[in-house]
This record gives sequence, structure tokens and C-alpha cells, in this order.
Amino acid sequence: MTPASQQPESELASQQDFVDTIGSLSPERDLLLVMLLVTNLPIINVQFGMEQGEEVLGEVASRIGALHHTRLTARISPVLFGVIAEDESNPIRFLKTVRDVITDINSSGRFRFLIEASIGAVVSDHRTEIEALDWIARLNLAVLKSTRTGNPEIADEMVALSEGVRQQLARLSPGSAVPEGMYWVFQPINVVGTREVFGYETLCRWNVPDLGEVSADIFIQIAEDMNLVQLIDFWTIAAVERSYPELVRLGGQMITINVSAQTLGNDHEFFSAVDRILPRIRDAHFSLVFELTETSIIKNQIDLNASLSSMRKRGAKIAIDDFGTGQTSLSIISSLPTDFVKLDGSLLQAERPDLSRGLLELGMKFAHLVGAKVIVEKVETEADLDLAREVGADYAQGWLFGKPIIVDQIKPQSAESG
Repeated sequence: MTPASQQPESELASQQDFVDTIGSLSPERDLLLVMLLVTNLPIINVQFGMEQGEEVLGEVASRIGALHHTRLTARISPVLFGVIAEDESNPIRFLKTVRDVITDINSSGRFRFLIEASIGAVVSDHRTEIEALDWIARLNLAVLKSTRTGNPEIADEMVALSEGVRQQLARLSPGSAVPEGMYWVFQPINVVGTREVFGYETLCRWNVPDLGEVSADIFIQIAEDMNLVQLIDFWTIAAVERSYPELVRLGGQMITINVSAQTLGNDHEFFSAVDRILPRIRDAHFSLVFELTETSIIKNQIDLNASLSSMRKRGAKIAIDDFGTGQTSLSIISSLPTDFVKLDGSLLQAERPDLSRGLLELGMKFAHLVGAKVIVEKVETEADLDLAREVGADYAQGWLFGKPIIVDQIKPQSAESG
């Protein structure tokens, strides 16, 4: 067989060859495994024609096959290529070599457009009993992470954790019960001037079996990737339905829920649940507020506007979350119906106090322009609260006012205090 470093496109190994080679070598030695995914081929096919798309894939395949210092190069699918490197000791350098495949094609001027690719890597450990398909699963997650970050990514413990979460979520389907270990807590939102409780943010938590407490940033993102986040949003609205009477009794005037654009776009069951709970919440002089993350804002703006307008007609309110992180477009935000702007806590952590003040004041001005109240997040010290007060923020949220609470745990306390 032609050496891997000189393989022409037609002789690239198959997906099965890739799996079998990993399976035979990984018990004996560590391996550096790399995948490259051509991510913008659908756009190329639509804008420039499928013939151009085929030329792109042929060029990428040819250059992948010509890589040096490889044990095996494979074409796993028309747009996905796999490489097993000869040496696992310097994955960063080898990743640069793979990335240069795309860089060199783009700089050659052969095509009128730029090729975009996601690149992931994992170093297998021969001391473990992890099988070939499991290493490939971690490799796929590294590629997925690369798609989000725009940079080559190496699978690490976080990727392994993500794979465990993915396996747990894969067991779910429409109608599934809340998975073991998932629960909801409520973080107080306080009036800046008086420190009185104004409302609560609903936060989903998950103590995943065999994995422990996993950050919501991880499992929510994975659920979105798997088109399962609607289930979590539905369970969250159910948790609010169970808990809001106690929160009203404790003095709250509103409760916020983080919701995905996927759910707002097409989940009729979620809207039915909202229709069921909203009249009772309004009768209790309580407000239901939907928080939108940066991702939710950026994706599908037209549908988002329609969904938010529908929610407002039902009596709900809208909050923009994490404002100030640099991920959202001001023009997009200003076009959305907005009742609250939540200024990200990172604005409090600027290198200089005057810079923090200036950034907060900019956020305040924008919120006032769109007619929204301001909530400053991650207020953890008296100095943070003083700054929020000085810039004129309406509300503050953070550990200065206490950790998030579980309704079932505060009932005895509230009974004693009453």
C-alpha cells in the first residue's frame, strides 16, 4: 500500500479502517487522533454550485492524504477526514499542520471563496480500557467545540465529561420524566436602593449520576446541540408552576426563566404550559419574565421577534441576559421587545474601577433608550452594590444577597419567621 504520507485521494482509508486501526493500536500505545470537518460546504454548494463543492472536497482530500508523519489518513464521510499521527507527543504542532491544509488552500487563490473547517483532536491513553468508538466520540465532541470556537480543539477532561452528559441526554425523548439528579433553584433579585427581594431567577441544576454536579453551561449547550433543550425548558416552566406560590409569599414580584430560541421557535407544548400558568401568576400580582441568552438572540431574529411579541401579548415580560459580554449586536437587541436588561457581572471586574463604572453607565444608557429596567448580575461585595447604586441600576443579583434557594428547603424557615 502507498505510504500514508503519499496517499492519493482515491486511496484514503475508509471509516471502518479508521476505527479498526484505532482499535488495534490504542491498547498498545497512545495515539494522536485528529478529525477535520469542512463546515461550509452547504453554503458553497448553494452559492457557487455543487461542482465547486466537489472540487473543494477533492482538494482537501488530496492535501490530507499528502500529510507527512501519519499512520493513517481516512475519509470518514464526504466532508469529514480522520488522521492518526505517527507521534502523539506534540498535538498542538500537529494540529497546526492540519489547520495549514485549509490555510494553504485559501491563500492559494484557487477558489473565489474561503473554505471553513472545524478541527478536533484527542490523545488516547493505552492504560485505560476505553474502546475505539469511545475515543472517536470524544474526537467528535472536540470537533463540535471547534465549530463553536473557530479554533482547533483538543479533547480534555471537559470533553470526557460532555460525552457522559451526552449519553445521559440520549436516553431522553418527548414525554420523558425529569432525569435523575436534575433540580431547580431560585436566586434572589434585589432592589438596589432597599435590598428588598424583588424577584427570583430560575436556575436549572443537574447532579448527573456517576459524574457529579455539572455546570448548566455544559448540559444546556449539549441539549441544544441534540435538540433536547425544549424538554429542559418545559420542565423548568413546570418547576416554576410548582414553586411560584411560595416565592410570592416570600415577597417576590416576578420570576425569570432562561429559555432557548429552539423552544420559542416551535415548541407548542411549552406555549401551552405558559398559557396555563400565566393567568394564575397574573392573579397573584406576579410577573413571568423570559430571559434570552446571546445565542437565542443571534439565531433566527425574525422568528424570535414574532415569538417574543406573542409572549408579551400573553402577559409575559422579556429580559436580555449577559448584556455587555460582546456577543450580541446592539441593533438586534434594540429591535426586540425588552423589559429588563441584565448587565453581565464581568463589567464589575474590569481592570480599573473607572472602567467598570464607564461600562455600566453605557449599559444603563442603552437600557433607558429601549425603555428597560436594569439588573446588575454577580454582585458579590458591598463595593459591587455601591457601584450598581451609583450608576443608577434598578436591581442587583448575586451572592451578596445569599445563595440560590430551593423552595422545599425554605418553607420551614419561612414558617418560623412568620
